[in-house]
Amino acid sequence: MSFLDFISFKIIPLLTGENKKPNVYITNINFLNWLQLKKSIKKSIPYIKGKCADIGSGHSPYKKYILNNIEEYISIDKGNIHTHMFSSSKEKFIDADIKELPFENNSFDTVILTQVLEHIDNPFKALEEIKRVLKKDGILILSVPFIYQAHATPYDFYRFSEYGLKEICKNYDFKILEFHYQGYLGTTIFSIINGFIWEVSSKNKLLRNTILLPFLFFIFSCNNLLGLLLDKIKLKNYCPNFWLILKVNK
Repeated sequence: MSFLDFISFKIIPLLTGENKKPNVYITNINFLNWLQLKKSIKKSIPYIKGKCADIGSGHSPYKKYILNNIEEYISIDKGNIHTHMFSSSKEKFIDADIKELPFENNSFDTVILTQVLEHIDNPFKALEEIKRVLKKDGILILSVPFIYQAHATPYDFYRFSEYGLKEICKNYDFKILEFHYQGYLGTTIFSIINGFIWEVSSKNKLLRNTILLPFLFFIFSCNNLLGLLLDKIKLKNYCPNFWLILKVNK
Protein backbone atom coordinates (compact mmCIF):
# COMPACT_ATOMS: atom_id res chain seq x y z
CA MET A 1 0.00 0.00 0.00
CA SER A 2 1.36 3.41 -1.00
CA PHE A 3 1.72 6.30 1.43
CA LEU A 4 -1.25 8.15 -0.11
CA ASP A 5 -3.43 5.04 0.01
CA PHE A 6 -2.45 4.47 3.64
CA ILE A 7 -3.62 7.99 4.51
CA SER A 8 -6.79 7.63 2.42
CA PHE A 9 -7.90 4.17 3.59
CA LYS A 10 -6.46 3.98 7.11
CA ILE A 11 -5.80 7.40 8.63
CA ILE A 12 -8.72 9.42 7.23
CA PRO A 13 -11.36 6.78 8.17
CA LEU A 14 -9.77 6.59 11.64
CA LEU A 15 -9.98 10.36 12.15
CA THR A 16 -13.47 10.77 10.69
CA GLY A 17 -15.18 7.64 12.01
CA GLU A 18 -15.95 6.55 8.45
CA ASN A 19 -15.67 2.90 9.45
CA LYS A 20 -18.18 3.37 12.29
CA LYS A 21 -21.12 4.61 10.23
CA PRO A 22 -23.62 5.90 11.16
CA ASN A 23 -21.59 6.96 14.23
CA VAL A 24 -19.18 9.17 12.30
CA TYR A 25 -17.25 12.04 13.90
CA ILE A 26 -17.91 15.72 13.40
CA THR A 27 -14.79 15.82 11.19
CA ASN A 28 -16.62 13.68 8.61
CA ILE A 29 -17.88 15.49 5.50
CA ASN A 30 -21.19 13.56 5.78
CA PHE A 31 -21.60 13.98 9.55
CA LEU A 32 -24.88 15.89 9.21
CA ASN A 33 -26.48 13.30 6.95
CA TRP A 34 -25.34 10.35 9.04
CA LEU A 35 -26.62 12.02 12.18
CA GLN A 36 -30.10 12.23 10.65
CA LEU A 37 -29.96 8.66 9.33
CA LYS A 38 -28.98 7.41 12.79
CA LYS A 39 -31.92 9.24 14.40
CA SER A 40 -34.33 7.79 11.85
CA ILE A 41 -33.18 4.17 12.13
CA LYS A 42 -33.56 4.38 15.91
CA LYS A 43 -37.13 5.64 15.49
CA SER A 44 -37.78 2.80 13.04
CA ILE A 45 -36.66 -0.04 15.31
CA PRO A 46 -40.16 -0.77 16.73
CA TYR A 47 -41.45 -1.40 13.20
CA ILE A 48 -38.64 -3.73 12.08
CA LYS A 49 -39.43 -7.40 12.70
CA GLY A 50 -39.27 -10.97 11.48
CA LYS A 51 -37.31 -11.82 8.37
CA CYS A 52 -35.56 -8.65 7.18
CA ALA A 53 -33.96 -7.90 3.81
CA ASP A 54 -31.47 -5.02 3.67
CA ILE A 55 -31.29 -4.20 -0.04
CA GLY A 56 -28.30 -2.23 -1.28
CA SER A 57 -26.84 -2.85 2.14
CA GLY A 58 -23.25 -1.78 1.49
CA HIS A 59 -21.51 -1.86 4.88
CA SER A 60 -24.84 -2.73 6.59
CA PRO A 61 -24.57 0.28 8.94
CA TYR A 62 -27.97 -0.33 10.57
CA LYS A 63 -27.55 -4.05 11.23
CA LYS A 64 -26.32 -3.60 14.79
CA TYR A 65 -29.43 -1.59 15.71
CA ILE A 66 -32.00 -4.13 14.55
CA LEU A 67 -30.57 -7.61 15.22
CA ASN A 68 -32.42 -7.95 18.53
CA ASN A 69 -35.74 -7.19 16.80
CA ILE A 70 -35.58 -9.63 13.92
CA GLU A 71 -35.46 -13.38 13.29
CA GLU A 72 -33.20 -13.28 10.22
CA TYR A 73 -31.10 -10.62 8.48
CA ILE A 74 -30.35 -10.95 4.77
CA SER A 75 -27.95 -8.54 3.09
CA ILE A 76 -28.58 -7.97 -0.62
CA ASP A 77 -26.47 -5.95 -3.03
CA LYS A 78 -25.38 -5.94 -6.63
CA GLY A 79 -21.81 -7.15 -7.05
CA ASN A 80 -20.49 -4.47 -9.40
CA ILE A 81 -22.16 -1.63 -7.44
CA HIS A 82 -20.92 -3.05 -4.15
CA THR A 83 -17.37 -3.20 -5.48
CA HIS A 84 -17.62 0.32 -6.85
CA MET A 85 -19.03 1.91 -3.71
CA PHE A 86 -18.16 -0.38 -0.79
CA SER A 87 -14.93 -2.15 -1.69
CA SER A 88 -13.82 -2.21 1.96
CA SER A 89 -17.04 -3.85 3.19
CA LYS A 90 -16.69 -7.27 4.80
CA GLU A 91 -20.45 -7.86 4.84
CA LYS A 92 -21.52 -11.11 3.16
CA PHE A 93 -24.35 -10.40 0.76
CA ILE A 94 -26.54 -12.05 -1.84
CA ASP A 95 -25.61 -10.70 -5.25
CA ALA A 96 -28.95 -9.78 -6.81
CA ASP A 97 -30.64 -7.13 -8.92
CA ILE A 98 -33.39 -5.33 -7.00
CA LYS A 99 -35.53 -5.41 -10.15
CA GLU A 100 -35.41 -9.25 -10.19
CA LEU A 101 -35.09 -10.43 -6.60
CA PRO A 102 -34.44 -14.20 -6.23
CA PHE A 103 -37.14 -14.70 -3.58
CA GLU A 104 -40.66 -16.05 -3.58
CA ASN A 105 -43.71 -13.87 -3.07
CA ASN A 106 -44.40 -12.83 0.53
CA SER A 107 -40.89 -13.77 1.74
CA PHE A 108 -40.11 -10.88 4.10
CA ASP A 109 -41.65 -9.09 7.03
CA THR A 110 -39.38 -6.06 6.59
CA VAL A 111 -37.36 -4.52 3.78
CA ILE A 112 -34.77 -1.81 4.37
CA LEU A 113 -34.00 0.37 1.35
CA THR A 114 -31.98 3.40 2.44
CA GLN A 115 -30.23 5.76 0.03
CA VAL A 116 -30.58 3.19 -2.75
CA LEU A 117 -33.60 4.04 -4.91
CA GLU A 118 -31.85 6.99 -6.56
CA HIS A 119 -29.22 4.55 -7.86
CA ILE A 120 -31.73 2.28 -9.63
CA ASP A 121 -32.27 2.89 -13.34
CA ASN A 122 -35.91 1.78 -13.00
CA PRO A 123 -36.99 2.59 -9.42
CA PHE A 124 -40.63 1.79 -10.14
CA LYS A 125 -39.81 -1.78 -11.14
CA ALA A 126 -37.77 -2.00 -7.93
CA LEU A 127 -40.78 -0.94 -5.86
CA GLU A 128 -42.93 -3.56 -7.59
CA GLU A 129 -40.40 -6.23 -6.62
CA ILE A 130 -40.25 -5.04 -3.04
CA LYS A 131 -44.02 -5.12 -2.80
CA ARG A 132 -44.00 -8.65 -4.25
CA VAL A 133 -41.53 -10.07 -1.70
CA LEU A 134 -43.11 -8.31 1.31
CA LYS A 135 -45.74 -10.16 3.31
CA LYS A 136 -49.19 -8.75 3.94
CA ASP A 137 -48.79 -5.70 6.20
CA GLY A 138 -45.03 -5.92 5.73
CA ILE A 139 -42.85 -2.89 6.47
CA LEU A 140 -40.64 -0.96 4.06
CA ILE A 141 -38.04 1.39 5.53
CA LEU A 142 -37.21 3.82 2.73
CA SER A 143 -34.90 6.82 2.51
CA VAL A 144 -34.08 8.88 -0.57
CA PRO A 145 -32.35 12.18 -1.36
CA PHE A 146 -34.09 15.36 -2.45
CA ILE A 147 -31.51 18.20 -2.51
CA TYR A 148 -28.17 16.45 -2.72
CA GLN A 149 -25.10 16.43 -4.92
CA ALA A 150 -24.39 13.75 -7.51
CA HIS A 151 -22.73 10.80 -5.78
CA ALA A 152 -21.56 7.28 -6.58
CA THR A 153 -21.45 8.36 -10.21
CA PRO A 154 -22.29 7.12 -12.76
CA TYR A 155 -24.91 5.22 -10.73
CA ASP A 156 -26.94 8.27 -9.69
CA PHE A 157 -30.22 8.55 -11.60
CA TYR A 158 -33.03 10.18 -9.59
CA ARG A 159 -34.14 12.66 -6.93
CA PHE A 160 -37.49 12.54 -5.12
CA SER A 161 -39.57 15.42 -3.75
CA GLU A 162 -41.88 15.03 -0.76
CA TYR A 163 -44.96 15.23 -2.96
CA GLY A 164 -43.60 12.86 -5.56
CA LEU A 165 -42.83 10.33 -2.84
CA LYS A 166 -46.31 10.56 -1.39
CA GLU A 167 -47.83 10.06 -4.83
CA ILE A 168 -45.59 7.04 -5.46
CA CYS A 169 -46.61 5.52 -2.12
CA LYS A 170 -50.26 6.03 -3.01
CA ASN A 171 -49.84 4.46 -6.46
CA TYR A 172 -48.05 1.39 -5.07
CA ASP A 173 -50.37 0.91 -2.09
CA PHE A 174 -47.83 1.78 0.59
CA LYS A 175 -49.36 3.40 3.65
CA ILE A 176 -47.12 6.06 5.22
CA LEU A 177 -46.76 5.34 8.94
CA GLU A 178 -44.04 7.94 9.53
CA PHE A 179 -42.43 10.60 7.34
CA HIS A 180 -39.14 12.14 8.53
CA TYR A 181 -37.42 15.25 7.23
CA GLN A 182 -33.73 14.43 7.52
CA GLY A 183 -32.32 17.84 8.20
CA TYR A 184 -33.19 21.17 6.69
CA LEU A 185 -31.29 24.07 5.12
CA GLY A 186 -28.23 23.64 7.37
CA THR A 187 -27.69 20.00 6.48
CA THR A 188 -28.45 20.71 2.81
CA ILE A 189 -26.04 23.63 2.39
CA PHE A 190 -23.12 22.45 4.46
CA SER A 191 -23.20 18.85 3.23
CA ILE A 192 -22.89 20.18 -0.32
CA ILE A 193 -20.16 22.65 0.67
CA ASN A 194 -18.20 19.91 2.44
CA GLY A 195 -18.50 17.68 -0.61
CA PHE A 196 -17.37 20.51 -2.88
CA ILE A 197 -14.32 21.27 -0.74
CA TRP A 198 -13.35 17.60 -0.63
CA GLU A 199 -13.79 17.17 -4.39
CA VAL A 200 -11.66 20.23 -5.20
CA SER A 201 -8.95 19.27 -2.71
CA SER A 202 -8.88 15.74 -4.14
CA LYS A 203 -7.50 17.04 -7.42
CA ASN A 204 -4.13 16.98 -5.65
CA LYS A 205 -4.21 13.97 -3.32
CA LEU A 206 -0.66 14.50 -2.07
CA LEU A 207 -1.50 18.00 -0.91
CA ARG A 208 -4.90 16.91 0.43
CA ASN A 209 -3.51 14.00 2.43
CA THR A 210 -0.64 15.98 3.97
CA ILE A 211 -0.60 19.76 4.44
CA LEU A 212 -4.32 20.36 3.88
CA LEU A 213 -5.72 17.50 5.95
CA PRO A 214 -5.80 19.19 9.40
CA PHE A 215 -7.35 22.31 7.87
CA LEU A 216 -9.97 20.23 6.05
CA PHE A 217 -11.01 18.50 9.26
CA PHE A 218 -11.25 21.87 11.01
CA ILE A 219 -13.37 23.32 8.20
CA PHE A 220 -15.68 20.30 8.13
CA SER A 221 -16.12 20.46 11.91
CA CYS A 222 -17.04 24.16 11.77
CA ASN A 223 -19.40 23.63 8.83
CA ASN A 224 -21.12 20.73 10.57
CA LEU A 225 -21.67 22.81 13.70
CA LEU A 226 -23.09 25.65 11.61
CA GLY A 227 -25.33 23.17 9.83
CA LEU A 228 -26.73 21.94 13.14
CA LEU A 229 -27.48 25.51 14.18
CA LEU A 230 -29.14 26.46 10.88
CA ASP A 231 -31.26 23.31 11.00
CA LYS A 232 -33.02 24.79 14.04
CA ILE A 233 -35.01 26.73 11.43
CA LYS A 234 -37.20 23.94 10.06
CA LEU A 235 -37.61 24.87 6.41
CA LYS A 236 -39.21 21.72 4.98
CA ASN A 237 -38.71 22.78 1.37
CA TYR A 238 -34.93 22.66 1.84
CA CYS A 239 -34.57 19.08 3.04
CA PRO A 240 -31.66 16.99 1.74
CA ASN A 241 -33.20 13.56 2.44
CA PHE A 242 -36.50 11.93 3.40
CA TRP A 243 -37.03 8.81 5.52
CA LEU A 244 -40.31 6.91 5.34
CA ILE A 245 -41.73 4.04 7.33
CA LEU A 246 -44.28 2.33 5.08
CA LYS A 247 -46.74 -0.55 5.38
CA VAL A 248 -47.69 -2.47 2.29
CA ASN A 249 -51.39 -2.92 1.61
CA LYS A 250 -52.16 -6.20 -0.11
